[in-house]
Amino acid sequence: MKEKRPFLSRIFLPVGLLFLGGALLLFILFLGRGARPLELLSTGFLALGGVVLLWKTLGLPTLSWREKRVERKPLTLSSLLGVTILSLAAVVFLWAYQWAQQTPSIPQSTVHAGITYEKGRVLDITKNQYETQQDFEDVPVGKQFLTVELTSGDYAGQRFYEVVNNMSFLYGTPVKVGDSVTLAVVYEDGTVTDLVLQDFDRSSPLLLVLALFLLLTVLVGGKVGAKSLLSLCLTFVCMFSILIPLLIGGAPTLPTVLAMCAFVTVVDFVLLTGVNKKTLCAILGTVSGVVVAAVFGRIACEILRVNGYKTYEVDSTIEALLQIKQMQPVTKSLQIGDLLVGGILIAALGAVNDVAMSISSAMKELITVNPDLSRKELFKSGITIGRDMVGTMTNTLILAFVGASLVMMIYLVSLEPSYQQLMSTAYLSVEAVQALASSAGVILAVPLSVLFGTLLFGHKAKK
Repeated sequence: MKEKRPFLSRIFLPVGLLFLGGALLLFILFLGRGARPLELLSTGFLALGGVVLLWKTLGLPTLSWREKRVERKPLTLSSLLGVTILSLAAVVFLWAYQWAQQTPSIPQSTVHAGITYEKGRVLDITKNQYETQQDFEDVPVGKQFLTVELTSGDYAGQRFYEVVNNMSFLYGTPVKVGDSVTLAVVYEDGTVTDLVLQDFDRSSPLLLVLALFLLLTVLVGGKVGAKSLLSLCLTFVCMFSILIPLLIGGAPTLPTVLAMCAFVTVVDFVLLTGVNKKTLCAILGTVSGVVVAAVFGRIACEILRVNGYKTYEVDSTIEALLQIKQMQPVTKSLQIGDLLVGGILIAALGAVNDVAMSISSAMKELITVNPDLSRKELFKSGITIGRDMVGTMTNTLILAFVGASLVMMIYLVSLEPSYQQLMSTAYLSVEAVQALASSAGVILAVPLSVLFGTLLFGHKAKK
């Protein structure tokens, strides 16, 4: 250990100084021009990585919280590489985030000018004019007349009378006194001219459901569960703050989505399992599986002659994206055609992650239990384990797509289309491409992960 520490220190001590110095320069830059919260957060992670590297390489003692004593932990290459990779990930995130923020805003319709959405509280229900129908499962239809007090915004505290809550089979929810609601406040020259009740305010119930999910994950998963929640947060932040703005700004869809999937995979696995052969095998298996899904999806789209534009029959919001594209410059407009395959990659990422890590963990255990296994024997055992995963994971993906399209499928079946009519619809082809391309990525991730695991864990048979 005495020989190992100076060698690792000579390598990672300058890296830690570079990270810490770079973070300080970024903080100074941000203080001069102002910084967004995510910029400060990523720079903070970079600074933290630099401090941890300096702390470890200098051999400073750390506090063991469980035993409540100060101890010196051994310096390992794996821990130093993990901190370095996560720090570099913070740099990459910061660069990509700043690039994404250069995307120009989409011009909004003037219809929404002078409208804000605020919270309110129901003080009184002056009249109920709705009824339920047994033929429609007792869904309330009609209206309520309410007295409402605004609880947010510039007009908080003001009361409004005879506010109408319209209810139909497809929209509107009956409210009670004390309920929190969302209102569209229409104003002109600083005066409220109209107030429209949008719906019951679901923000607090949604936060409650989310808190229950977080609690269950931590209670069952412990430290690993907490790390998985952190990686899930990273995935959502990358998607909404980087991926979607870049796609709106005209970035090529498939390379951008693939890069995001690879970035999230590396950070998630390093965060969950550290830097080791198992992590490397899982990363290689995941990335290769997602690439297979992209290739399969692209080929299937060419054969079936469908693309992102044809998803209108599945999701009519594609029409809104067309309107956005018409308002953008030609060279920096949303690439709608590849959105179909791009969505497939995001949908397949979780399942491919699961398969690749399961295969990697299983092969590591195999070689740990029986170190004498040859590469050929290890490969056969890995394939045998992987085949049991293929059926369940394929069913998971296909049933997920079926469940998401259940309403549309019921409607389609009720029309009783002929076989030829059904086979010719773009709807069926789009759904088939989404389900089968994702499943292909999962299926081929098995032999690819086994191959990488064999090369990393196995050894040649003794002659």
